Amino acid sequence: MKRILKRQHCLIFEIALILLINPVNSFSKDILFGDAGVTDTVVSEIVNDFLSAVNAGERKTMQDFILMHYDQNALKRIPLFAVVNLNLGFYYETGGLGYELLDILPSEENLISAELYNELTDAKLILKIPTSGAPLHKINRFITTELMSASTKERQMKQLSDDEIIIRIQKCLKKLDEDEEFSGTVLVAKNGKILLEEAIGMASKSYEVPNKIDTKFNIASVGKMFTGVAVTQLAEQGRLSFDDPINKYVSTEWLSPELSEKIQIKHLLTHTSGLGDYFRDAYTQCKIHFFRDLEDYKSLIVDDTLIFEPGTRFSYSNTGMLLLGVVIEKVTNEKYFNYLRKNLFEPAGMINTDGFDKDSPVINRATGYSKVYENGDVKWNNHQFTRIMRGSPSGGIYSTVEDLLRFDIALRSNKLLSNEYMEILLKGRPELNASFHGYGFFHSNGVAGREASHSGDGQGMNCHFKMFLDSGYTYAVLANYSQPSANIVANVIDQLISGSVVTK
Repeated sequence: MKRILKRQHCLIFEIALILLINPVNSFSKDILFGDAGVTDTVVSEIVNDFLSAVNAGERKTMQDFILMHYDQNALKRIPLFAVVNLNLGFYYETGGLGYELLDILPSEENLISAELYNELTDAKLILKIPTSGAPLHKINRFITTELMSASTKERQMKQLSDDEIIIRIQKCLKKLDEDEEFSGTVLVAKNGKILLEEAIGMASKSYEVPNKIDTKFNIASVGKMFTGVAVTQLAEQGRLSFDDPINKYVSTEWLSPELSEKIQIKHLLTHTSGLGDYFRDAYTQCKIHFFRDLEDYKSLIVDDTLIFEPGTRFSYSNTGMLLLGVVIEKVTNEKYFNYLRKNLFEPAGMINTDGFDKDSPVINRATGYSKVYENGDVKWNNHQFTRIMRGSPSGGIYSTVEDLLRFDIALRSNKLLSNEYMEILLKGRPELNASFHGYGFFHSNGVAGREASHSGDGQGMNCHFKMFLDSGYTYAVLANYSQPSANIVANVIDQLISGSVVTK
């Protein structure tokens, strides 16, 4: 049953959604299962209604689906228009061609699953719809998809050429551009050779300045990769150990000794420290221009407590990454960004990457925007001065897609780290209950082999960077729109590359 999608005019994510989405899309793993299963009739109704709404590609149709099938308490936490935006992201991932329903799978307690076929990417996907269980069976978490594993024979039969992959990515970008749902730059490369470069939308709507390939974008949490590489460099030089307790480098002005003596550097690198997130109420109550240097954050961290014992579980922590910057400054006696410039950016040839101040003039820098729907109208929120005025070890650096490719090439060619320490940097850490995370990178073994990646989100920013370590592909997607703008493009690229690579 194939459905052709119609046009829709909305796609935006505000910060309420950002705080609820995990960078590794792990919500499907965290669903709390109830006691009762979902009946076949309800399962069929929900799956078919969802696909009808997605394949219609219309905002009103999707909104009607959400009001009918979602838990109303969940909708109180997140604006309705934002949930509509998220679900219509599936529409754009088909480039307007639609999904085919292949099969509705047996339900597992609170989770409805189905097999889908994406007409644009030729990918087979598992649709996952979490529900509240009996008796209402209302959707209470975000709907997700994941790529189905396929046999080598199936992948060989449908393997796409690089030219065909690029053509299909461009179809997606064209649809997004037509509906003004993506603004930014996209780069796809293989073995360091660029296959695709695209710049779409405006770097400044006020002055009608278009994005260019070398436009600088706020890459948000993607900058955590640089912190991971910097710490690993220092470990390779013997200037610190991953097993060091952080009280060797972090004073009591930052954290109490009771905590700092328990936490090791490897815990900060893998988000297993038990520390929380300095993006909290105290943060929003302060003047945003105050946060420029690392010491400006002390008051937000010093009273932290542990959520769990270090090394026992994974919990994404901006505080942990910020403290790694404190470690770097203590070991090197240099400011964080000075160290990065001399030891990462310059050796890699990253000429457009740095921790630029938001309130200082920077040539060719994109302004971030959010597309908001109010009473049937569309307006654009400008986020030029939203949140902190400068990036930090936990994110907020500015970069370009070409510089991120240079970073990829420098890593793979061992300009920044030896091969031995590259492996240490990128591999998952199951011994720390973080099998999907290395030292500043997310790690996975996908259909296309080993992958190292990071994504970033915020108001007026959304970005993805991924290295396919076995097949040689790399992509960077940087957007100056709030999510899911870059998420959509990244998912399409993932599906096309993963579905076309036959690994040994």
